[in-house]
Amino acid sequence: MGHFETAFLLFLCVTFILVEVVVAGRGKRDHEVVTKSENIDANQASIPFLKKLLTMEKLAACNVLLFQDRDNNDDSVTEIISSLESRRLLSPHQRSYFTVKYGFPSQAQIDELLVTMQEFHLPSKNISASLSTPDTLPVKFPITVSNYHRHGEQCVVTALFVSDRRTQFMAQIYNLLTPVYIPITRKDEDFYVFLTPRDAMDEILLMPQLPGRIKFKIGLGHEANTAAVAVRTSTSFTVKSVCFFCNSGFPQIVQFPSEFSPDFDYFPDFVINLNGRTLHISCPYIRARIEAAPPYEGLANAKRGIWKISFEEYLNLKFNFTYNIFVSTGEDGNFGGGGTGFQLANGTWIGVTGDLISGKADIGLVTSNTPKRIHYVDFTEAFFDFGFLTYVTSEGVRIFSPAAFLWPFDLLMWACIFVSTIVAFIFFTIIIKAIFWLDLGSGDSLNFARRGMVSQKIWNFQYQIQFVLTSFLDQDCVLPTSTPLRTFVAIWLFFTLVVTTIYRSKLVSLLAFPLIEALPKTFDDLAYSKYSVGFMKHGDSAYNTLADSTDPVYVKLINEMEVVTGFGLECLEKVVTQKYGCIAYDFALRHLKERNLSEVDTRKLVFAPAHTYNIFVGLATEGKSILRNNFGKWLSHTRAFHLADVWEARDMYYTVRVLKREWWFSTNQSEKATISGANVGDDNLTLKHISCSFYILFTLLGICTVAFISEQVKANWKGLKRKWKKIRGKITICCDKVFVVSST
Repeated sequence: MGHFETAFLLFLCVTFILVEVVVAGRGKRDHEVVTKSENIDANQASIPFLKKLLTMEKLAACNVLLFQDRDNNDDSVTEIISSLESRRLLSPHQRSYFTVKYGFPSQAQIDELLVTMQEFHLPSKNISASLSTPDTLPVKFPITVSNYHRHGEQCVVTALFVSDRRTQFMAQIYNLLTPVYIPITRKDEDFYVFLTPRDAMDEILLMPQLPGRIKFKIGLGHEANTAAVAVRTSTSFTVKSVCFFCNSGFPQIVQFPSEFSPDFDYFPDFVINLNGRTLHISCPYIRARIEAAPPYEGLANAKRGIWKISFEEYLNLKFNFTYNIFVSTGEDGNFGGGGTGFQLANGTWIGVTGDLISGKADIGLVTSNTPKRIHYVDFTEAFFDFGFLTYVTSEGVRIFSPAAFLWPFDLLMWACIFVSTIVAFIFFTIIIKAIFWLDLGSGDSLNFARRGMVSQKIWNFQYQIQFVLTSFLDQDCVLPTSTPLRTFVAIWLFFTLVVTTIYRSKLVSLLAFPLIEALPKTFDDLAYSKYSVGFMKHGDSAYNTLADSTDPVYVKLINEMEVVTGFGLECLEKVVTQKYGCIAYDFALRHLKERNLSEVDTRKLVFAPAHTYNIFVGLATEGKSILRNNFGKWLSHTRAFHLADVWEARDMYYTVRVLKREWWFSTNQSEKATISGANVGDDNLTLKHISCSFYILFTLLGICTVAFISEQVKANWKGLKRKWKKIRGKITICCDKVFVVSST
């Protein structure tokens, strides 16, 4: 009996346990169904608020983008879509678009999405990539927005139904909607609404993926465990947003009134006061614009530069922040080795661009906007600084040459004088022939006179040559006595008077102030000149642009020029001491000149009028950063008042030039501060100035010597001929005797 009672009790216990398990399971399933139903119904509490929100003047013309995760049903989305469609009927200019549920798409849905993307020319790269993962986000755009980017001025309202924190979901949404290049939504301008459970809303709004980087956003949090009847009769939901810098520079949740008011701004600009937030700023190693010393620690640690002035005396006062600046990351991963931005072979970026992509920096400085970089980072629409590539050479040297006596006239002028002289001889011949042909001449009509004495000889070609040469040299002329010839001679003398007067005046000027060497004025001249060329590499964009160019001039420069890295001072030093041209940014050349060169060397530099690769430099940020618009707005105000030029002049004088002069005087190098040096600006005549006259003198002496010898030989030719015969006879007799002796 005892065993039977024991078995019976055991049977009752097992049966009781099984019943409890079944009841518990059924209760759990019922609870899940009720909870899900309550969540769905609770979600309806925020739908009327959202529909009213979309009617606000600020959002009335916006496109609407709806997303829902897999735990929400389609009733909420359907209700909003119906409201949008009815609103669009009242406002035909308005365009709305929406998406299907977030979940596991079928292959047919994927194919339909890709076809839609190709048909409407929308950016499908990121979308198609997201479809390769289990948690995908298929997006379907109706035909009403087939030309979406043509209406890019319109804003976008994105509503996301999110039941809990899902990092992967937020990351996919972020990559899909906010790519850096041609984004569907602009996270610094468009509006986001997150419909979430109330207990998870704060955590979702502060997530670092999508919500944490959105400028204008609110969260509508419903009560997850509220009964359906209660939801329909009360506003059991909360409206919150995030003030990015209200908590001493850190994010803080702020609550808005849950009763809708059309006059209340539910999307205020919280990026006006940064409340002392520390912004990390990356810059290239370009001391002409910003200078900071390692180890790049501390706050407001810039030493000098116009960007230091713009931040500390302008932007800091507007936005109430501080900063830490560092030189961009190099290929080794350490600070100080990077430039403005360079993409390695493996696709990784270094420099300022790399720091912005990796999140090491909030802002990048002195980084130009290039077609390649805009796919990875963003830039303010307003620019603050302006620069371009130019080159500098030393002043041309004075040219002292024996050919200086030919320089008063160019080749064309000399050719005209020569032709005029030939024409004069032709006229003389024609006039003389005409006199004989017309029988106008008497016995002495073709004679000539000199100093009042009439010669009995005829004014033949020999005397014509003498007349022309003496007229050019202002010597006494042998003038013909015939009236027609004297008329033309008077005209010729007036012509030679004008020509010789101009020649003498120009010659005196050239001898006193010789010609200065012609400097290359364009990059074409520089490439094909005798100058050696150096390139001061500050950053990467300028060199990469020239290297990618197919222009023959730039190809030749890239192949032959010397690349100078670091400060670039040696490039300028070579300009002063050699026949050298240094290509660099104009602001870098000005900085190096003011910082290092003496006053004498500075006066030797000549800046070329040519320039290329014009850059307009503002601030670089991550794609559509929340800081971009406000900072860009205030940067735009600096251009109207030329503040960049004013700050550069002040920086170059007080923090560069004055300190350089103080260091010279403290180290007994005061001679470098003198404005002029030896042989600088000295125009005293020296032997070099009139060297051409000595060359002409010696040349003419040689000609006279040859003429004298020729005259002597001509005058004594007969006697020399007889003497030569005697000498030749003696040589012949001597040679005959030698021959006879040698034969014997």
